[in-house]
Amino acid sequence: MAKRELLDCTLRDGGYVNDWAFGHDQIITVFQRLAKAKVEFIEIGFLDERRAFDINRTIMPDTASANKIFDGVDKGQAQVLAMIDYGTCGIERLQSAKDTFIDGIRVIFKEHLMYEAMDFCRGVKALGYKVFAQMVSVTTYTDEKLEEYAKLVNSVMPYATSMVDTYGLLDDEQLLHIYRILDKHLVAGIKVGFHAHNNYQIGRASCRERV
Repeated sequence: MAKRELLDCTLRDGGYVNDWAFGHDQIITVFQRLAKAKVEFIEIGFLDERRAFDINRTIMPDTASANKIFDGVDKGQAQVLAMIDYGTCGIERLQSAKDTFIDGIRVIFKEHLMYEAMDFCRGVKALGYKVFAQMVSVTTYTDEKLEEYAKLVNSVMPYATSMVDTYGLLDDEQLLHIYRILDKHLVAGIKVGFHAHNNYQIGRASCRERV
């Protein structure tokens, strides 16, 4: 069993509650406490070109905005991530990874957009970022489509791909079934992640499975 790593998305996923308006001081406090706790990956928000820059919000029009929000902040040993919902932030909005506070980008997309989204991931990777391909609504994929997806991911070689249970439908058996198909067909070295939702109060139980 490979080492498991923890990703915290409070500053991104939590923004659905408060329209990402955490306040600048609170953004920095949350980040610093997560870094102190040695969380491996800290997701600091969405990159979305439709939103104007606001130092008090964790939804940003470009990577340069992250530099402004986190100016002078020590990452510690954490890897800093941001998320793009494919189609909401163009590649021209992304600086080279060496010029920004952000180390990696997670790209979310539904099944019918997987080819276009993975091509976008290829461009993000070329800028030097760790790329995480996030397959939204993983329960829509048939076994055959999962194999097709794995081959597509292999052609891009992202840092990781994640099974996103958007509606919280997966029980233990279904989760392991999907994981085993991906594990069988993905190239060694591509990490596999799992993002659970708790709509039916089974998300925490599924997270205990050894995936």
